[in-house]
Amino acid sequence: FFFHPDAGKRDAQESRGLGDVYKRQILILTGIAALTIAVGIGRFSYTPILPYMISELNLTTTEAGLIASSNYLGYLLGSLIPIFPQFPKNIRSIFIHSIFISIITLFEMGLTNTFEVFILIRFIHGIFSAFVLILGTSLIVSHVQKKGKIFLGTAHFSGVGLGMALSAIVVSYLGFLNFTWYELWFSIGILAIMLSFQIIKFTPIQKAEVKYNLKSKNKTSLGFSLITISYGLYGFGYVAFGTFISTMSRLTPGLEKTEPYVWFVVGVTGIPSVFFWNWFGSKIGNDIGLFLANLILGLGVLFSVLINNEFGIFLSCILFGISFVPITSMCLLEGQKRFSGSFIVSTAILTFSFSIGQMIGPYLSGLLTDYYGSFFFSMIISGIVLIFGSLLMINPKRFLNI
Repeated sequence: FFFHPDAGKRDAQESRGLGDVYKRQILILTGIAALTIAVGIGRFSYTPILPYMISELNLTTTEAGLIASSNYLGYLLGSLIPIFPQFPKNIRSIFIHSIFISIITLFEMGLTNTFEVFILIRFIHGIFSAFVLILGTSLIVSHVQKKGKIFLGTAHFSGVGLGMALSAIVVSYLGFLNFTWYELWFSIGILAIMLSFQIIKFTPIQKAEVKYNLKSKNKTSLGFSLITISYGLYGFGYVAFGTFISTMSRLTPGLEKTEPYVWFVVGVTGIPSVFFWNWFGSKIGNDIGLFLANLILGLGVLFSVLINNEFGIFLSCILFGISFVPITSMCLLEGQKRFSGSFIVSTAILTFSFSIGQMIGPYLSGLLTDYYGSFFFSMIISGIVLIFGSLLMINPKRFLNI
């Protein structure tokens, strides 16, 4: 055996490299678990459970839309709170506590049948789910990027699709077994608890480093302003489909059999879409990727009512699933590029705009549906808004010398 003087150094470097890979994987899995619980399950399990609540509690579509909007109002406030200087600096602790408060609200939904209490519970969940997304993304992205893998910085957003798919499976199966609406909420809460154990151990320790300089590095902030507006239009456009697709499937003649499967299809197609669009965006330009994803999303929403059969509803679910989850991760990264302050501030501003849109969307959709007795007009308006918003995603630097 011959000893090479650099052998020990190489072994140490390889060991560090493997250690970085392991740490990166743990970080991403922790982020996936967090968004699975707080967003994929916590926010979007309302969609597959809603048909049971409407039929068993005699909720109107307008009331169902108001309950959804209250969640998004909480999300709006939760997106703003972290940017204030008084916000506690230990974001790890707030992140973990927010996850468990999100879980508690799932159980609380099954403990009441009062419309006003539903609104309050979903409002509280909205606040803390925003904390999970903003603070979790700040933690995960910064650590993964430090390890040289910017491409994987938003991989944890696949947890949104995973949570949707898991909640769809649980709700559909237990609904088939004649579980009541409140038992479905309890079951979803248990599922969230089962996914939460690794979060305490593996969430990285990091103090919040929040900058409050909102000035752009460029002479104009047009690029960031446009993506902020577009993200708000995206919030408005996606949310009617995202809230009512299961209910629409149940209530539309000829589509009743699709109800147990539509949200599952959205979730399953959403899981790998984050990885594809982030890769695709790195090849063609993140802003062009955002334009195409929004365009596909808008077409998917339109197809849900323009192709009024089982093929149309599943096609719309596939198009919706492959595009709507990655838009969030891509938009947050694109916003970071166009903003001179910290990531947590740009994320909060974008999320605020998004929240305005998704807060208005369900209520307006519910009103239109109750008035016309059909989801047709709400989906048409949503699809058109998404297609228009897709144009605003393109960075104006491609056309203007700014």
